[in-house]
Amino acid sequence: MCELFALSSDAPATVTVSLGVFGERGGRLGPHKDGWGIAFKEGRDFRLIKEAAPAADSPYLRFVEAHEFRSEIVLSHIRLASVPRVTSYANTHPFTRELYGACHVFAHNGNMPGVLGDSRLAPTWNFPLGETDSERAFCALMDRLRHALRPDEVLNVHQKLPVIQHWANALAQHGAANFLLSDSEYLYAHCSTKLFYIERQCLAPRESFGNPNLRVALEPAQGGARHVSLIATQPLTTDEAWIALPPGEVVVFQHGRRVAL
Repeated sequence: MCELFALSSDAPATVTVSLGVFGERGGRLGPHKDGWGIAFKEGRDFRLIKEAAPAADSPYLRFVEAHEFRSEIVLSHIRLASVPRVTSYANTHPFTRELYGACHVFAHNGNMPGVLGDSRLAPTWNFPLGETDSERAFCALMDRLRHALRPDEVLNVHQKLPVIQHWANALAQHGAANFLLSDSEYLYAHCSTKLFYIERQCLAPRESFGNPNLRVALEPAQGGARHVSLIATQPLTTDEAWIALPPGEVVVFQHGRRVAL
């Protein structure tokens, strides 16, 4: 399976060293050699950098690390192709689509071959560029959101979450549907088999998450702590209490905290 990583913060943050740790799993410490990608929130848009090649040896990943892009939402994926076993840019996560002026970005971990033949998930407005079950499923979600929401509701989590949850339930019937989704305001995470998160209050501009190779750099706070959450397929540190996301539930993060709805 693929591996997922995301960050939600209440201030622009860099995760360059975190990417280094994560990138090592993309072909050097792990088998995930079929591509990688990362998306940084930029207003209502996302700066998307991805490549159909191993992350561990990628000069593009070194470019990302060297430039220290700062963002309140970061979403990343390293790919181990399943069905179809095709390595191409079009099949590389994350995938993006626009809805009512807000960019949506999506990355999935799992194998859902039945999605390709499920008429409930057939595209009607958004169509995939590649051949993956993941992108087809994402297009189905964007179609559902387009029909269920008005333009002024595109970032309304209370209107949006039930649509996403119902769609996630349909995906789960076809296999593992671990995914990350963001609309530039909220970060949504769904666990079928394995997905963990950790929340921190960061007092210093640069915080270590229990590992000298895992740091998050935040803009300095004015008189208080910064809040940041990390989500990953497996815990990235060994001496901190990562929390397993509840299977089957879409969990929402905003400004570095898990949102209670």
